[in-house]
Amino acid sequence: MKRFALLLGVLAPLLTAFPVRAAERIYFNYGLLGFSIEVKDLETFAQSGQGIDRLGYLSGLLSGRKTQVQDALQTRYQVDPTMAAQFSYTRSGEQLLQEAGDIFQTASRQNGASSLRAALILAADDSQGLSAINFLRQLPTDMRIDVGQAFRLMGLIRSLLQETDRFASDLEQQSAAIAQSEAIVDWSKLPDLRQAGNVAVQKQTFTVQDAQRNRSIVTDLYLPDAAQPVPLIVISNGLGARRDLFDELAQQLASHGFAVAVPEHPGSNRDRLLAFYQGLHRENFDATEYVDRPRDVIVLLDDLTRRNQSDLNDRLNLQQVGVFGYSFGGTTALSLAGAQFDRAQLQANCQTQRAIINISLLYQCRALDLPQLDQNLRDDRIKAIYLFVPFGRSLFGQAGLRDVKVPVFWEATDQDILTPLLVEQLPAYRHLTAPQKYLAVAKGLPHARLTHDTLGGFTNRQTPWSELKRISQTYHSALTVAFFKTYIVQDETYQPFLQANYTQVLSDRAYPIGLIQGEIEGNEAELDFSK
Repeated sequence: MKRFALLLGVLAPLLTAFPVRAAERIYFNYGLLGFSIEVKDLETFAQSGQGIDRLGYLSGLLSGRKTQVQDALQTRYQVDPTMAAQFSYTRSGEQLLQEAGDIFQTASRQNGASSLRAALILAADDSQGLSAINFLRQLPTDMRIDVGQAFRLMGLIRSLLQETDRFASDLEQQSAAIAQSEAIVDWSKLPDLRQAGNVAVQKQTFTVQDAQRNRSIVTDLYLPDAAQPVPLIVISNGLGARRDLFDELAQQLASHGFAVAVPEHPGSNRDRLLAFYQGLHRENFDATEYVDRPRDVIVLLDDLTRRNQSDLNDRLNLQQVGVFGYSFGGTTALSLAGAQFDRAQLQANCQTQRAIINISLLYQCRALDLPQLDQNLRDDRIKAIYLFVPFGRSLFGQAGLRDVKVPVFWEATDQDILTPLLVEQLPAYRHLTAPQKYLAVAKGLPHARLTHDTLGGFTNRQTPWSELKRISQTYHSALTVAFFKTYIVQDETYQPFLQANYTQVLSDRAYPIGLIQGEIEGNEAELDFSK
């Protein structure tokens, strides 16, 4: 009942903002040229394939692709109407709709954002679900498509996909070539880092109270059974993630002799996201999280220092700390490692760059809400960071990323619509001047479950999420142990695992991973992402 009331509250202004009617025609304009089609004719074609002659100019474009277009029009996407409604009213959602509305305009050539929002929510809530044809059916007014802008955007996306595929393949080939030049390693004589270590692990949960910020930081601590003080790895999760998202990784690291702490970030964790979907917040995370998340880790380390002198009996070495950061957690790790915010760069990119090409830019732009972006959040206890699909190219800029001086392992994927490889990941990696930096790119693995489900409607890959998650966990299990053993424990016997030839052993054939140390060969793709 609460869910229904919330959705009704969102739908009410939409239903009163437009006359009680639906779109009858879609107009297509390209310069001085134009034509229109009736929505009911497109609906007839989608359902039966009949009436193609009534689609005007489009009928010629459909030649030989009739069935393919029918399927595209009728493919149903699983979208929760309440989630869609809530997100569409956030700053990020409104910006996306505004960019789309520049192309999909009202019949009077006004930005079509409001109509697009209404159709999205109504189609998602309709018994027939969200599909292209049902979306058109739910439009509250006739629409006009700027074909020129649409073609430019489609061309940009096509070029981006092609360049991303080319780069990922080139990096895989570079990695293979480097592997051929490296010394031969008898892997049978070295530990299998994909497997759990032989150290017993205990897990405990406690809460750190930060009175200054009125913030409670619930933390899981994984403790290995070791005779000597062990270094600590902090896992910082992504937006809306549960604390146990990387439980397998935490167990893996602890079994290899690391203590692992996984803190909640109250302003951007799962509970905060659920509260947003229940209508308790306007935004899906607090902008202050860009400062609060690193401070959560700093406060946690201070608290563990006190606990180490009492309850933990000096079991931790808190001067040798590593951070594993996933997505938003990667941004947190970069701040802790010394990356400085660059307001001028962020402001410029937020005003000129297309967020529809790089969803993470929408989240980075939220940092402009902060009155201050000059805080230094570096913690010298952090000696190395492992980043998994982070974002921060605009937030930190080239100058800010150059302030990172600790070793960095940067893991990305080519199937990422939230933090795209060529738009977000690669430029930021290239800005790093850290003396030891690694870039690993996995082919075919998604950023998250959400992107896997979304891309599933556009690709032919049928690999279940559980299998993709297993492959990703295998890569994390091996590479995090190797990286943190090398740069936190300073154990050089693990250095071979950070060579390209190890990825030849580690890689799944269908979803290979390539590894490059240092700078990347070749130039960045010449693509214009400006609005």
